[in-house]
Amino acid sequence: MDSATVTAGSNVIEIFDRMSAIGAHPGQGITRLAASAEDGAARGLFADWMAKGGARIATDAIGNQFACFDWAGEGAGWIFAGSHLDSQPRGGRFDGTLGVLAAGCAALDLDARVRTGGFRPRRNLAVVNWTNEEGARFQPSLTGSAVFSGALPLEEALALEDGAGVALRDALGAIGVTGETGKVPPLPDAYVELHVEQGRILTEAVRRIGVVEGTWAARKITAAWIGRAAHTGPTPMADRRDALLAAAQGITAFEALVAAHYPHLHRSAARLVIEPNSPNVVVERAMVWFELRGLDVAELRNAGAAAIATFEKAARETGTRLEIAADVLRAPAGMDDRLVTLAGETARRCGFEPLSMHSVAGHDAVALQNTGIPSALIFIPSVDGAAHHPDELTRPEDVEAGLTVLTEMLRRLAEGEFHAER
Repeated sequence: MDSATVTAGSNVIEIFDRMSAIGAHPGQGITRLAASAEDGAARGLFADWMAKGGARIATDAIGNQFACFDWAGEGAGWIFAGSHLDSQPRGGRFDGTLGVLAAGCAALDLDARVRTGGFRPRRNLAVVNWTNEEGARFQPSLTGSAVFSGALPLEEALALEDGAGVALRDALGAIGVTGETGKVPPLPDAYVELHVEQGRILTEAVRRIGVVEGTWAARKITAAWIGRAAHTGPTPMADRRDALLAAAQGITAFEALVAAHYPHLHRSAARLVIEPNSPNVVVERAMVWFELRGLDVAELRNAGAAAIATFEKAARETGTRLEIAADVLRAPAGMDDRLVTLAGETARRCGFEPLSMHSVAGHDAVALQNTGIPSALIFIPSVDGAAHHPDELTRPEDVEAGLTVLTEMLRRLAEGEFHAER
């Protein structure tokens, strides 16, 4: 970003550059996994920046951070805005982070208006950094927002373990998050999230603002093939039960099946864990994370069943055993119609014709909406659609457009234009 980026509220250029340095490695993007030392540093910077701007900082038991502006006092409703500061391994600097910092800048801008008497809110505002949105270190993703909204029990979330067997509870404790601190706001009347699109639709449509109406469905299958460890040298080929070979056949069959029969679905086999992972030992266990995304739930059911059949075939042909460790179908979600309308009106009021969109990816706004918290998701363009990659980029003029719309929408919500119905 350059000096022309944004001038509203606090200096977003400075804070964005400072945040982007945390977890950054030359040529390898940003690695700022949830509850890591880097995440702890990012949380500290966020809290310090917001506190210096006059916010009251609170943290709940799962580590969600709330920078609170108690404008309307005790008993008034709340508006939330934010995203997440954790990243994927070798990820980009815009995903999540921009949403948190833009919300912070919007809040500081509005707070300045409150202090000068130019803005009289009926609701309080909190800028939120949600814990473990990415799900890169701990699964499932969207952990913090799921716990806050009641979709995931706190103790179950704290017991989640990473690949090294470290529990989320202990990882949070290592960065100083050991329980609730400060007075955490109640469920909000509305939540607004600004996020980079992570696709090319806005760019191709020559639009700067996208208003998300709903999301795609997703089916996530974790398959494990279990074979038998053996020496890679002397063990006769007929005696081998190679789990990695089975996984390779399963991945290849999955790709061919979905491409041929379900071409509209997005598909991936994105993670592979093998045991014992030695160059001289035939693999005994290979676990693969498969994913299918689309709008049609019935199609996902059929495609998932067909995929599992190909996994079973790979097991038979390699003398291994198949286990389905997880199989979750996430239904499509619709965002709050009234907030969708308000976001569109706000964009037009700010001089931008919005594009109605669907999100393929999951976001905290979607997790909250699914539990009855009215939520809005606003997209701004991603250059070349790059996401979860060091090349992530959103142009300064698009950041400015997003911040302008976000600030105006939060002003309208805080003034009481929207009435929650839960």
